[in-house]
Amino acid sequence: MENLFYHNELLLLSVIIVTGMSFAWISKKFKLPKVTGYIAAGMILGKPLLNIISEQSFESFKSINVIALSMMSVTIGAHLNYHKLKNSGKRVISVLLFESTLTFIGVSSVVYFFTDLGLIISLLIGSIAIETGPAATVAVVKDTKSKGLLVNTIMPVVAMNNVLCILVFGVFANVVVFDHLGTFSIIDLIQSVMKELILAIILGVILGLILTYFAGRNISSNTYVLSLFFLTILAVAGISKIINVNAMLPSMFVGIVVTNFSYHRSKILSIFEEIGYIVFIIFFALAGAHIDMSNLLSAGIIGLLYFLARSGGKIVGGFTGAYLAGTSSRIYKYIGTSLLPHAGVAIGLIIVAADIEALKPHINFITTLVLAVVGISEILGPPLTRWSLEKGGDANNDRPKLIEFLLEEYINPSIKSKTKDDALKELVEFFSKTHKCNQNQKNEILKSVFERETDGSTGVGHGIAIPHAVIDKGPVIWGAIGLSTGGIEWDSFDEKPVHLIVLVVTPKEQKHNMHLEVMAEIAKILSDDSTRTKLFKSRNAFEVVEVFREKEMKEFSYFIDEVSH
Repeated sequence: MENLFYHNELLLLSVIIVTGMSFAWISKKFKLPKVTGYIAAGMILGKPLLNIISEQSFESFKSINVIALSMMSVTIGAHLNYHKLKNSGKRVISVLLFESTLTFIGVSSVVYFFTDLGLIISLLIGSIAIETGPAATVAVVKDTKSKGLLVNTIMPVVAMNNVLCILVFGVFANVVVFDHLGTFSIIDLIQSVMKELILAIILGVILGLILTYFAGRNISSNTYVLSLFFLTILAVAGISKIINVNAMLPSMFVGIVVTNFSYHRSKILSIFEEIGYIVFIIFFALAGAHIDMSNLLSAGIIGLLYFLARSGGKIVGGFTGAYLAGTSSRIYKYIGTSLLPHAGVAIGLIIVAADIEALKPHINFITTLVLAVVGISEILGPPLTRWSLEKGGDANNDRPKLIEFLLEEYINPSIKSKTKDDALKELVEFFSKTHKCNQNQKNEILKSVFERETDGSTGVGHGIAIPHAVIDKGPVIWGAIGLSTGGIEWDSFDEKPVHLIVLVVTPKEQKHNMHLEVMAEIAKILSDDSTRTKLFKSRNAFEVVEVFREKEMKEFSYFIDEVSH
């Protein structure tokens, strides 16, 4: 069997892909993530059982691993959208710091006290434990049709968690290298880490801007955008090797640039997913093939302690961080149990660690240890994430609502303008940035809003204004909300200053049905005195969303399917 695949990598690749797809199908039947099936396929084909993936094969497929890690990192960076983080930043950072710190300390302590790997390698493994698997988390969110503040907390925490994991791993990987060479010093460490980070930022930003520019000019051609994205990945991986930088870092910055500077970010990233499937099958299967059965028993015992320490850090840290950030009970009770999946980047960093000379004597044990925990986490983690979303009230919320546009990132809790005209301009500017409108769309919205105000004030009384615009083309419904603490004179019929502005934007084709229906629904919701009072007292976008969610449970209606699609 082994001889059949010797020097025949193409045949081996085909077997890996077919086996990976087969085990992914089996995993799905048991409601497990596909990545679990890919790893199991690797275990069957690798050292643990059939042993048809040789050391030479690992070397031959190294480039595929680098490409997979780069692609994975682009996806992570793409979740770090400034406008989405602007309102949720406080609770996201708080959860991130507490769950990452407690997880790092807990796992590092377990490895240090229960193995003979020493402090530095224990800290390196602790840094890997920080990671929360994005693929499994996203899969559960999609599968449960979840949407809401809990999801808006989970996703950026997972993205930033992976960024932090890579950065902390980079620090301790450098410590391992310097310690092995006997030249360790804090100054050398800082210089090495900062040099790598700066080079990664420069490379990632430049290639990200090039991708954004040329993809935007040819966005109608999926083939062109797909080719350009793949070329970007290859360029990142190749140049990173030349300048001696972990390719995951600049790749993350490519994703950050695309999600923050491209008007077509959703389409670019969705096209990008088309080339990832096969690459990730190979990547995760090769990781599974690295598991050493001779180390599995001893690693399994330590792995169980690792799993418990990591789970405890995630749950306690998530609860503490969300609670101290002042979130509602449905967030702080369930955020920790939603962060237990553990796979993609953790496996990637194990592959990176395998190239560190100082770790060669221990790499089989470390690989088996981490992958054992990944296996446990990928079995227990996704069901717990599902449970968290259901208990937290975000499951089955991904249905188009009449106020679907009132998401946290579309709320400006501190309108600074003092006059109606300035406030309209400020809110349209905010709307254009958060919805990634081009200049023509922005001008069209601004013109329509002011034309409507000329026909008559949109101040509907009780401190509420509902300015609206009709444009040539666009989604069924767009919108944004602005809050003014001091109030703005709006020529309302009751002559009261406006504290809450709801901007509604619809295409012409919806002017006589959805547009009027949305306006009526918003007016109905805001006619309630207690709802208005809570909204006026809201200090941030999070509190505004919670007020609307409370009202939603009672009264919000939904689009009919044919209109929403």
